[in-house]
Amino acid sequence: MALLDFLKASEYKRQISELQKQADIKLSLKEQTSFDLENNITNKKSELSNLKEQINLSNSELAKLSKIINQSKNSIQSLKEQTNQLEDDLEMQSFGIYQPQYDFATSIGYKDKLTNIRSQQKNMIKNKQAVAVNPNWTVDGSKAKGRKMNNNNTKAILRSFNNECEAAINKVTYSNIERIEKRIQTSFSQHNKLNEVVNVRLLPEYLNLKILELHLAYEYSLKKQQEKEVLREQREREREEKALQKEISNQQKNIDKEISHYKNIIADLQEKLKIATDQEKKEINLKITELEHNISEHEASKKELDYRLKNATAGYVYIISNIGSFGKDVVKIGVTRRLDPLDRIYELSSASVPYKFDVHALIFSYDAYKLESNLHHKFDKQRINKVNNRKEFFKIPIDVIKATLEEYDDLTVDFEESPEADEYKQSLGISTVSN
Repeated sequence: MALLDFLKASEYKRQISELQKQADIKLSLKEQTSFDLENNITNKKSELSNLKEQINLSNSELAKLSKIINQSKNSIQSLKEQTNQLEDDLEMQSFGIYQPQYDFATSIGYKDKLTNIRSQQKNMIKNKQAVAVNPNWTVDGSKAKGRKMNNNNTKAILRSFNNECEAAINKVTYSNIERIEKRIQTSFSQHNKLNEVVNVRLLPEYLNLKILELHLAYEYSLKKQQEKEVLREQREREREEKALQKEISNQQKNIDKEISHYKNIIADLQEKLKIATDQEKKEINLKITELEHNISEHEASKKELDYRLKNATAGYVYIISNIGSFGKDVVKIGVTRRLDPLDRIYELSSASVPYKFDVHALIFSYDAYKLESNLHHKFDKQRINKVNNRKEFFKIPIDVIKATLEEYDDLTVDFEESPEADEYKQSLGISTVSN
């Protein structure tokens, strides 16, 4: 019995020991698992922190990229606008319409700028910035001879290029400026190609100054011509004004003479009234009334002449054509201050054109220059001379002008030629053209 109890006790101890081992193993595993979990959590937290940092950096980079993209979009839009403007300029130049690169008010500004550009060219030559050479050239083993050769070659290429540029620039007009520019660029390339063997070449900066000189020289010439046109126009207005003053003076003298004549007749008739019969008095009074009416009309004419003389804008807008000289539907829209506008048209029909002008309309206005300007602006797209706006010729049918003038409420426009115009043209042997 005691042995059996002993054996049971041993078995219990063994089982307890086994259970203790299992418990220790489980505890160890639990502790290990807990440690691994803590490490894993710590690692994940670290990874999360790193990801957040990377996200912040990425957001910062994204913001920078967005800013760069927006700036690029703005630059692209600006370049597109510049490109469109350049395309418009090129298109206009393809039609022979030159787009000025400068905007000086007078020719003096162009002249000063031209002098400045030529001074820049001289400074580039003086400072040896117009031509590139090989500084290591030697001749017969001598660097001094090599420098002398470079100097001679530099003088030769500059003299030749400058002479060709000067000859080209002197021939420039509004219709060939693009071709002259290409000619200068071609000359630049050819000179550099011919001098490759001696390692001498003109620099692009010097070419750019020559291109600037080309455009400036042309615009300077154009501005001088415009100033001449303005001066010619001013002199023409002064001549017109003198002619008007002379016409008015002669008219006033004639009117004064007529009024004096009428007054003398009235005085004689009033003397006759004193001895006239009743029937004669009646006839004389009627005659006196008629003469007084004539005097009133002449006095009104004098006042109108005074107003025309004092009012510098009153005059006639004339619309004339010359099929023999300029072709169909080409009209001149001008203005004159003359009392008789046909006198001005007669002058235009002198030696300047092979055929006489046909008169389509003579429109009196107390603001004739404004009316002329409005018509010029209205038909600007039909203007024949796109360079000089002082040329008053337009390619437009008479019916279109008639419809435009009918829009003016304060104008009474008769497109049927006046008897005076017919008489004028018949005296010159001109057939009347139907409107």
